Amino acid sequence: MDIYTVVILLTLVGFLALAALLLFPVYFFLKKEERIAEQWTKEALAKRLRQERMKETGGPEHPSQGNRGAEPASNPS
Repeated sequence: MDIYTVVILLTLVGFLALAALLLFPVYFFLKKEERIAEQWTKEALAKRLRQERMKETGGPEHPSQGNRGAEPASNPS
């Protein structure tokens, strides 16, 4: 094995090590951002909105449905 082969192999190994050193933090950052972005999908937003409405109304009914369990309005005759 001549000296050029050794230099080429060391350079290749050094380059791969440097690439890994620089790209792993970028990969983990992108994965974290992807997990955060999943919280803002239409399904996740709709789920959070339903949960907030349930907390406000105390039940699974939609606020625009009104009080279905309440007494019916009396007719003033």
